Order: sequence, then structure tokens, then C-alpha cells
Amino acid sequence: MEVQYKFERISDNVYAFIQPNGDWFLSNAGVIIGKNYAIVVDSLTNEKMTKQFISEIRKVTDKPIKYLINTHEHEDHLWTNHLFPNAITICHKNCREKVVEGMKRGSNPYEKLFSTIDFSGYKYTPQEVVIDDEMRIFIDDDEVRIAYVGYAHTISDIYVYVPNKKVVFTGDLLFSPPCTPFALMGYIQGYINTLENLANLNAEVYVPGHGEVSYDRKTLYESRDYLIFVRDEARKLMKNIDDPIRAAYQVNLGKYEEWISKERIIGNLARAYSELKGNPPASKLENIDKILVEMVKYRKRKVE
Repeated sequence: MEVQYKFERISDNVYAFIQPNGDWFLSNAGVIIGKNYAIVVDSLTNEKMTKQFISEIRKVTDKPIKYLINTHEHEDHLWTNHLFPNAITICHKNCREKVVEGMKRGSNPYEKLFSTIDFSGYKYTPQEVVIDDEMRIFIDDDEVRIAYVGYAHTISDIYVYVPNKKVVFTGDLLFSPPCTPFALMGYIQGYINTLENLANLNAEVYVPGHGEVSYDRKTLYESRDYLIFVRDEARKLMKNIDDPIRAAYQVNLGKYEEWISKERIIGNLARAYSELKGNPPASKLENIDKILVEMVKYRKRKVE
């Protein structure tokens, strides 16, 4: 299947590579261009996508790509780092740990679940530089701020903020609606708080990890409200249904029924249940493989 994309100029010398559908593994990336070098934010799921991205970059600059920043641990944002062989790779320390785990495992955990996805050319490549809390890079007169947010979408989320351009690359801290947020590997309350904090930045453009570029804060609030909906539904359902997978089928998604990847209600409810039961934020869920399988079943059932 041919994947649609666009290369969108979002500010002076700042571009976003957008795969508009934003469904599973259809992630976004970006580039910030200076006089002497460029900075790339995230690589993509497969070799073809990233080669298209690099081709678009080369249409607007011949400067070397000096840095590649990965916004978090999920593979669709880092699996093709090796196609930027001369770039210094940067991420949060938790992200690198997950990449090393993937490299040691030596297999793709998603191939059986997502049989229609093209994973060609994927590779786990541990990053060279890690941050704990914050890092700043200066490209010409522009500060590029890399900030860790704590547990949210995952345990390794950072955002990339260019204050002079009023641009934020959010990674999967923002799934631009109608893309459904996903908190299975993270912390719902932390995710809600982070979206509020992103909205408080002095920014005008938010490049999401999935979905269309947002030129205002509306999408941040819509994503936050979805997560609040999940949390509140979990609180109600827990009174009578102990299993979040079973509970997911009782949820009336309302306006979220039309959102992409709505099967994430299962994973999101599982995380919400864990939090409401008093488990530590982002603690490991013992049945995570079953949850992923059930999400695929839910997706197929709803489509039928």
C-alpha cells in the first residue's frame, strides 16, 4: 500500500514530514535547518518512509544533518535512525534503555499483530547521547530546547521546543485528533498534566507524533479531554467490572467513536484501571501482550 505524506513548511527553515492518516506506525518527523547544519526530529517505521523524508529534506537544504532527536521509545519514531549515519542521536535515558532491550531481543514484536504493515529495513540503533531532564542546542541564533516531561505517553517522552519560531515537536505527547491518544505504556494523569503544560508554552505550532500539524492549542485540549474521559469511565466501570478488557466493550465512545485507532480504549482503560487501583505510575502490566491482541480483535470487530 502506498503511504501518503506531505512535507509541510511550518516556519522559517522548519519543516514537518506528515503522514496524515496517523494510524498505527504512520508517524511524523521534522527538520530544523540552520546555516551550517540541520537537526532532525524522529525517524520513521520503515526504510521507504525515511528515504522519502530524506529526499524532501534534500529539496530544501544540502546542509549536513548533525543531530537526530528521538522523542520517545516507540519504534515508529526511531527504527530508521541508521539511515542518518552521520548524525549524533539524542534521546531520554529511558528511551535508550528500551532500544537496547529491543536490540538484544533481536526481533520485531509487532509483525504478527500488524501483518499488513511494512516493517522493511527496521533496526534498533542505540542512541549516542542521553538526557535526564533538559538539553539545549543552539542552531544559529535559535535555541532548540529538549525537555523530558516525566511519565506520560511512555516513560521516555521529550518534546523539542524552538522558542524563537514558536514551534513544538511533541512526539506522541500529542496525537492530533482524530488520532486517538495511547497511554498503555505510560501514565494517564501525567499525560493529562503534560498536555496542559504544553498548552502553556509560548508556542503557535504543535507538530504531533501522529496526525496533522496543529496551528493552535485546540488539539491539545481535545486530546486531554479524551484522556479525562477514559479516566472517568474507568472509575465508573471499576465498580462492577474488574476486567478492563471486558469493560472496554461497555464504553460508549460517543464522539470518539469516529476517531482513528479507537481500539486503544482497551489499552487506555487497562492503564487507567492500574492507576485507580493504586499501582505506581507506568508500572508494568502483566497481561500487556493479551491487551495488544485484544485491541486488534476489537479493531476488526468494530470494522465488521
